[in-house]
Formats: sequence, C-alpha cells, structure tokens
Amino acid sequence: MMIESIAGTWRFQLDESKKGIDKQYYKEQLQDNIQLPGTTAENKKGKYNLAREVAHLTETYPLTGYAWYQRDIEIKPAWAGKPIRLYMERTRITQVWIGEEWKGTQNSVSAPHVYELGAMAPGTYTLTVMVDNSSLPVKGGHMTSPDTQTNWNGLLGKIEIQAAELIRVERINAYPDVANKSVRFSFQLINETSSVADVRLSFELSDAAGTALPASKHAKRILNISSEPGSQTVEWDYGIGEDAVLWDEFTPALYRMGINLEAISGKENYRDEQAVNFGLRQFGTEGTQFTNNGKKVFLRGKHDALTFPITGYSPMTVEEWIKVLSIAKAYGINHYRFHTCCPPEAGFMAADLLGVYFEPELPYWGAFQDPEDEEYDEARAKYLREEGLRILEAYGNHPSFALFTLGNELHGSRKAMLALLKEYRERDSRRLYAEGANNYFWAPSFTEESDFWVTMRTGHAGSIVRASFSHADLPLGHVQASYPSTLTDYRHNLPDIQAPIISHEVGQYQSFPNFGEIDKYVGVLHARNFEIFRERLEQAGMSDQADDFFQASGQLAVICYREEIEAALRTPGFGGFQLLDLQDFPGQGTALVGVLDAFMESKGFIEPEKWREFCSDIVLLARFPRYTYTVNETFEAQLEMANYGANELSGVQLEWSLTQGDQLIEAGTTDAADAQQGALASIGTLQIKLSQVKAPAKLTLQLAWKEGGIMNHYDIWVYPEAVDTNANEGIPVRRRLDQEVHDLLDRGERVLLIAEQDQLSSHIDGAFASDFWCYPMFRSICEGNKAAPAPGTLGLLCDEQHPAFQAFPTEFHSNWQWWPIMMNSHSLVLDDLPADFRPIVQVIDNFERNHKLGLIFEAKVGSGSLLVCASDLIGQQDKPEARQLLHSLRSYAASEEFKPASELSFEQLRSVLDPNAVTERQAHRGQAVINPSYPNE
Repeated sequence: MMIESIAGTWRFQLDESKKGIDKQYYKEQLQDNIQLPGTTAENKKGKYNLAREVAHLTETYPLTGYAWYQRDIEIKPAWAGKPIRLYMERTRITQVWIGEEWKGTQNSVSAPHVYELGAMAPGTYTLTVMVDNSSLPVKGGHMTSPDTQTNWNGLLGKIEIQAAELIRVERINAYPDVANKSVRFSFQLINETSSVADVRLSFELSDAAGTALPASKHAKRILNISSEPGSQTVEWDYGIGEDAVLWDEFTPALYRMGINLEAISGKENYRDEQAVNFGLRQFGTEGTQFTNNGKKVFLRGKHDALTFPITGYSPMTVEEWIKVLSIAKAYGINHYRFHTCCPPEAGFMAADLLGVYFEPELPYWGAFQDPEDEEYDEARAKYLREEGLRILEAYGNHPSFALFTLGNELHGSRKAMLALLKEYRERDSRRLYAEGANNYFWAPSFTEESDFWVTMRTGHAGSIVRASFSHADLPLGHVQASYPSTLTDYRHNLPDIQAPIISHEVGQYQSFPNFGEIDKYVGVLHARNFEIFRERLEQAGMSDQADDFFQASGQLAVICYREEIEAALRTPGFGGFQLLDLQDFPGQGTALVGVLDAFMESKGFIEPEKWREFCSDIVLLARFPRYTYTVNETFEAQLEMANYGANELSGVQLEWSLTQGDQLIEAGTTDAADAQQGALASIGTLQIKLSQVKAPAKLTLQLAWKEGGIMNHYDIWVYPEAVDTNANEGIPVRRRLDQEVHDLLDRGERVLLIAEQDQLSSHIDGAFASDFWCYPMFRSICEGNKAAPAPGTLGLLCDEQHPAFQAFPTEFHSNWQWWPIMMNSHSLVLDDLPADFRPIVQVIDNFERNHKLGLIFEAKVGSGSLLVCASDLIGQQDKPEARQLLHSLRSYAASEEFKPASELSFEQLRSVLDPNAVTERQAHRGQAVINPSYPNE
C-alpha cells in the first residue's frame, strides 16, 4: 500500500447554521485556513466564549454544527488503476466530496473513517470533508461530553490518501493459542484483477520494534495460494514454539508478524506488505476470578473518560499514551475502564507495550429497546450495534483489549443487550464481554450471558461491594457507616455466581480545589469554574485558608481510598475494582476526587510508592478490629498477603515493628509461610501488649517483606485506661448556652461547653468521610428524590499544635481517631462571626456552599473565657478517643495557656448555639435555619 499524509494546512469554513450542503460549499474554494490534524477549538475558529461554566471546564471556542475542511490532493501516476482510499483516524460524522461528487457519509466516533474512492486518474482533485458534531444517533457518552473531552469538531490522528494494491491482504486478525504457543492468522486475500493469480505469502516474525527473532527458530515461512478474482478468507496457523513469551502485565511481550505478498496475474506482478502486532494471551475467568494465561488477575482499575484539558481530546500518539499509562502504573493501576468511550489506536498500543488491561465501552448511557417497543429508535439501535463491531474490527488484535461492555448504567431491554453480547462474542472471542457497568443499579442482578459483572451492589437491599455511596444511594458504605477497623470485606455480599465481580466506581472522595492549578489551563479549556470557587471562598472570608483546606481534605481522601482499596483486596475471590478516580474529573459539578489532577499530575497528597503500599500486585494486609486502644489492652492483628503477582511465593517471612515516632515499641519476624498466586495468604498473627506504651500516643505498625521490597503501614492510637479529672475539677462543663453560662462568663469564669446535639439540629450534620463526588450534583439528585442531601463536608482542618491537644495526639487533618467524634457531632455555622475568627478545629465545607464551620473553638466572652466543642464527647465515654479528647480539652481549659485571643459577644454566641436564632446571613442566603443542610441557592 502506498500512503501519503495530507496533514497540514487545509482550507476551512465554519457552518454552525448547517447551510453548507444546501449552498454547496464543496463547489467553492473555501477562503479560511486551518491546521490538521486538530480541532476548530485548537485553531481558535469561531467566537471566543466568555461564559463562566461552573459545572465543568469552559471551552474557549465551542462549536456545535458543521465545519468544512478542504484541500487539493494529488493522485500520482504510479497510483493509476489502484483503489484509492481516504483514511481519517478519528473524527465525528463526516461527509466527503471529490470535486462535486459525493462519496458518502460515516459516523463512528470510536473508529477510523475509511472512504473507498475507487480508481482515480492521475491528477489534482479537490477533497472536501464536512464534519458534523451535532447529529449523532446517540448522545455519545464521554466521547462527546463537555464534562470531559468536549464535543470537538475536527480531524485527529492520521489523515491519509492510500493507494491499495489490486492484489492485497486486508483485515488481518491474530488469534493466539497460548496452550500450544501458536497463533492462527485470519485475513482477507483480495484479488481485484480479472484473472486467477498465483500468490506467494511470506510470514516473518519479529518483536514489536521490528527486530527479527533468531532465524534458526523463526525462519521466514511461505504459503502459496491460487487466488480467484474477488475476496477469500485465509486462515493459517503459525507455531512460535516453546520459547514463546506470553503477554501479561508483568512481561508485556508483543510480537509483530510481517506478511509480504508477491503475486502474478496474467503478465502483471503485484506486491503488498502488511503487518499485525499481537500478544500471546488468553484472558478468561476461573470461578469468581479473572485469569490471564492461567494465572489469577485482580483488576486494580481506574475510570477514564478521555479527559485531556489542553487539547480537549485524547492523545493520538503512542508516546503521549505511554506517559499517561506509566503514571497510572506507578500508582499500581493495571486496568483502565473507559466510561462510555474508546481510546484510539495509540492508547491500545501503549497499553500493549506496558501491560495494561483495557475495557472500552460503547458510547452510550441510557436505555436499550426491542423492535416491538412503542418508542423503538431504530437509528440508535443500528448505530450502537455497528459502533461495537467497528471497535472490535479496529482494535481487536491488541492484547490489552481484554474486556468490553455496552455502556454505563444501562437499562431497558435486557433481551436487546444480550443479543448484542452474543453477536460480539461470536464475531470475536478474544476478550470477555458484559452487559454494561452498573446496569439496573436500583435493582441489580447478574445475567449468565455476561462473562463478568461490574456493579456497586449485588442485590437490591444492600449487599454492597464498595466502601462509599452517595446519600442518593443509601445505605452508605462502611467508611462512613461503620466504626473503623480493617476487618471489613465483601465475602458475605457476593452471590453464588461463577463469574468475577468488579466493584463499580469506587471511592469518589472529594478534596478542596487547588487554585494554583488554574494557571495550568492554557489550552482549549479554561478553569473558570475554579475561578468562581475561588471568588466564593473570598466572599466567605476564608481565601487565606484555601491551601490548608486543599491539603487537609486531600489527606482525608487518601485515608479513605486506602480503606476502600484494602477492603477489596481483603475479599477472597474478588474480581477487582474500578476507581473513580485516580485523577480529578473536571465535570458533572466539578468532581475533584483524584490524588492526581485532571492533567494526571500529582496533587502532592501522596507519593506513588506510598500509594502502591495498598494498591499493587502484592499487598501486605493487617486485620484488626479497631484503630484505638488503651494501655491495658493487647493489640492483635492477623497478617495477610494478597498475592496477585506473577508467581507462587514460598517461605514468605514478614518483618514487623510497632513504633512511637523514633522509639521502637516491639518488633519481630513471622514464621515462613507460602502465598499462593491469586489468593489471600495468612502469614501470621501479632499480639502486642500495649502497657509499654507511654500514652496517649499515635503508633505506627510497619510491615515489610524485604525479599520482595514490599511494605505497608497502619496508624493506631493508644490512650490511658482512665483519665485524671482531679486536676481540672474547677472547670465547669456545661451542655447548653443558657443564663447560667452567661452569668459564669460575666463573673470572669472559664467554661467548657460540650453542646448537646439537640440544640445543634440547625447546623450541619457530622460526617467523617469526604463528600461523595461533588456536592451540587448529588444535592440536586437527593432533593429531586425528596431525600436528605449529604452533609457535604470535606473533613477537618485542625490546629494540631494548639495546646488544647497536648493530651490528644492529632495531625492537621482527619484520621481514624476522629471518626466517632465527627459522627456524633454537628458542625457549627460560624459565618456571622468576625471575618478573621478561626476555630481550633474547623470542618471544611464544600466549595459550593463555603460555610465557615467549627467543631471546636474558643473565645473571650465578657470577662470570662469559653471553650466550645460541638461533638457529644460526654455521650461517648465508652470510646477511649472521645474520653481522651474531653480530658485534653478540660486540661487545657484549666491551664494557664487558656487565653483566647478572639472576643465574641453573648449575642454572637447565640447566633451559633441557639437553634432559635435566625441570622441575617442565613436569611439572606435563603437557608432555613431549621435545616441548613438543605441549601437553597
């Protein structure tokens, strides 16, 4: 095949009103210019967008409609008589004209557009391509969404004129046979002459870089065929031999088969060269687990919606994709689930080279229909069927293409879905298929026609298989709903089905925006949503705390993600998880749920090697019932290894230590144990008496398998068995802001107010986990369902050096010892207090609402001093962490260090602590004081 790139400068015409077909633009010489490959937004075509989107990034030059692209092409004399093709790697709906002759239309958003132009006489022709991004039979999922890659208009990747040979090889497919270390090649032998041809095909194996393998074992092999005019299917088996290297995530060995054709038809000689990359791999299932080449696989996945804010579309080169996938692999990811989208050829090739399992989806998020349905949409059904077939044909040889589903959260006709699954599987059996991701999520059930199940629940009334849920999907997961431990797994929530289960879109732990990120948006998308969030924070008088909110909320997100991932790994026989997400999602209300930003760059919350402690092929796990203890207890933990590495492991010994800062409390080494590949292995049990700890203290349990370079660690807290209350008996502890407290403060007394929760019913409910996804989106969903929205908070910002915590070890952010304290609290709305007033422990609000929220604060009131805690510590005296915090606060209130710098009036206190006090700010914001958890902006 002869190929000529036609990338470069094209003539151009915008046509948002879609009048160009009627006006026959293809007959004109267009007057504007544009650079291709590229998009209209990249080329700054159209009107500059001054809008300030808040739910997603703002596209600077949006276009919905037609755009016309035109250039002259030359058909060379050497191409005379050859079939000519136009190849456009990625675009939208296209129509093509050569001169004034219409050549057809194509509408794939996932696969290349290839137009057969027929034989063309040598000379110069005008090629006109009209691209329409407004008329897809489906909405296009994240292939066209403004929440992710934008609904761009343009031509991307390779743009070529191709001259094919009259006798040629096409549609090569490689079907690996792992058991026999061989591969079957199936291809079309095309003969467009009028005579029978003698065809000689030579096959030469190399690696993906084109390096020939040793000729002694892999000499060129010949196949002779007599070819009749027309098309015939040829199948041929090629044995690689016992030295064949299998493809997997650990050794992604990629082969390349070159096929050279020499043919004689009549008096003419013909030559053609084709090649196909492939890997020897068999991705399948065994019971409830995935396998690859017979070894168990645990999918550590990330959601991906092709979010690339500089260009607004997916990278089209292998080098760019290798950079992106290498970052994900550095965080232990071995799997990508592409939400209602499909990456281009370069993405699959990079995944082939790096060993990443891809799961693309049809670009669809909605209902399937049967033909007999009253509202049956034939065009939509036809499009979805054909788009799936195009994806399979375009990318089916890639070993990374391991799974395929019909879309996201589908519903409607299961019969129609299963018919598609059957057709796709019969067409190409090299991967696993499933109906979709989280289908029928309100009443989930598995169908045996699917090879695997992606779901957040396995039954209608619970049976959850992830740790976090929105308040629109109650009940909540265990991070928010259960006292913290490392015992939770999902073994009792798995139904009796012989198929792997993947937990759907796990995590979604939000963090506060990093406003320093705004300057990174120098391409077609601008972060005007971030600018709006920054202005809101400024208006709330807390702009000086933006970075503190960002860092503290990010640390809480990491803590929650660790438990989320470890719970999945602790589940025997589990299939895997798909994070939402490792990176931020810039749309759907702006969901800053990643430890990486939208550019796949670190937000500074955690280093990759620390993340891999709990997200990797081999993870060390400790099971223990809680994170907080007293010195009279014994810490007990069951040590396990989740071994999803390449091999069985024998004689594994773990070194462990329990430390308090630099001080070693106790250390040891487990007895040798074996760890079966693809399973959880019990390695040993720890029993450590905590009487040797100088409490209160935060301790670190460190686990290490030094032979494999694998580590993990856990924080635990140890407190005294009882607290000494004699030293601060003189400090009155009160539950309500009443006349007695007023009188005490007027007399210059010190008061510790541990507010009763019923008087705080007008404030924000306490929550430990960071808000799910983003507050405005799920607030709207909850209110539409007449359900209570989530509290919407993002954890704590704590002044950890404050003397109030001399007897309560803490960091500047939430950690597990705060869980019962937060869950038995209400956050105080401090909006009407002085702008510079800052609580000792501040609850970080979401960036839509921006309340100044306090959990613990102090103030000089009248002649006295007041320390306020909005958690019911008194009602939690069975919890050592709550008992200890109360003791620490009482000790501080009795100390000489209790000298509040800020002054508040009794009326200001009433605005915070009296449920009957309506504040001007709340009234202005339209928030009912009886429940400001329901903003009404």
